[in-house]
Amino acid sequence: MKKTMLMLTTAAIFFAACSKKDGTNLSSNQPQAPVISNTTFQPLFMTLPTIPAGTYNITSYGASTSSSDNATAVQAAINAASLAGGGTVVVPSGSYNCGPISLKSNIDLQLSAGSVLKVIPYGSYPGSGGTARLINFIDLNGLTNVLISGSGQIDGQGSAWWSAFLATKGTASAIARPTMIGIDNSSTIKITGISIVNAPNVHIVVHTNDNSVTIDGVTLNSPSTAPNTDGIDTWSTNINITNCNISCGDDNIAMDSNSSYVTITNCTFGVGHGLSIGSYTANVDHITVDNCTFNGTTNGIHIKSSRTRSGIVQYLTYSNITMTNVGYPVDLIEYYPDSTIPSSPTADPAQAITSTTPVWKHITFKNITATGATKAGYLWSVPEKPMADLTFDNVHISATTGMTANYVNGAAFINGSRITVVSGNAFINPYSATITGINLTTGAPL
Repeated sequence: MKKTMLMLTTAAIFFAACSKKDGTNLSSNQPQAPVISNTTFQPLFMTLPTIPAGTYNITSYGASTSSSDNATAVQAAINAASLAGGGTVVVPSGSYNCGPISLKSNIDLQLSAGSVLKVIPYGSYPGSGGTARLINFIDLNGLTNVLISGSGQIDGQGSAWWSAFLATKGTASAIARPTMIGIDNSSTIKITGISIVNAPNVHIVVHTNDNSVTIDGVTLNSPSTAPNTDGIDTWSTNINITNCNISCGDDNIAMDSNSSYVTITNCTFGVGHGLSIGSYTANVDHITVDNCTFNGTTNGIHIKSSRTRSGIVQYLTYSNITMTNVGYPVDLIEYYPDSTIPSSPTADPAQAITSTTPVWKHITFKNITATGATKAGYLWSVPEKPMADLTFDNVHISATTGMTANYVNGAAFINGSRITVVSGNAFINPYSATITGINLTTGAPL
């Protein structure tokens, strides 16, 4: 199979001489992490799909803008391309109602300018109204060399799904909802250019055992009130997310367990719960975020988990970031959900350390400016294992109130980092926290 490589102009080991896991050497085929500069970020080496020649227009297989469900026609075009060894399946300009479809290896599903794949309504979608897991709208399972491209749109028609879910939320009959694009056990995947609106549930999931996944130039837009409509969720290794614009009703991006060597660059985040790690946070490492903008997001940099969902989270770098009117620019809390956060740092006694105890360390925040924040942030660990080795390098946060820091083994504020608050102290009653380089009362650099 032919492959192309996205080449770096510079490449080096991120955190030179450090290993993916403490004490373990990087394998010879592990992609190198990038060098970060103040102005330019280069993504990982990543294998990109190369699609064979051949074009298969869905209208040639019976699709029409008047049909109530074009899934059979679209699937027939995909199957024909697959039988020929691969090719490009074209969705031409126009609006096409469609049920769930399954892609195949060596296929480019191309949404042409002016095209809309409109998910068939709640009530018609297979399994809708039930509690069993639903098939993804576009399903990628066990595939290699797949492209989803073009400037067209997927419309999830989510409104009825959201209402039905909210009516059943918290009960045994809470309805299941489909993911718009779901990727499992697949490699050499790229999604580029498309937009997804009004998703019933999560927009894109890079689930387990995936490798070399690129998501570039994608727009994801669902209302802030749309429940659980994460933009992108990841559970795998070697993922590039670049040049995306994400507004949604939950985490803009959520990196969960086994997310490693993930780069997020040149992205814009609007409404949503933030750029998150968690709430499942075992084996999360080498996450690099550069040159991103947040505007009106609930949280900025967000790590959330608990004693029963976590593990090692390490080697994280966030650089060259601007946040405007973000509620909590830096929000690292080892209690989840929020209702479990103790009333005070002494209200929760230390517990035995287990394999799922949060172990968060080696986190760098560099060249970050946040204005209009509600609270400067949270750094709150469980008492038995404080988070460690945090560096705030040229970080400037302006907020109404200061930062909470409990059980922190080393937070260094360097290169003029400061916290400016409207009222109170820059740090609110820090407890068992070693913080250097900043005046805890005024927030001025030392």
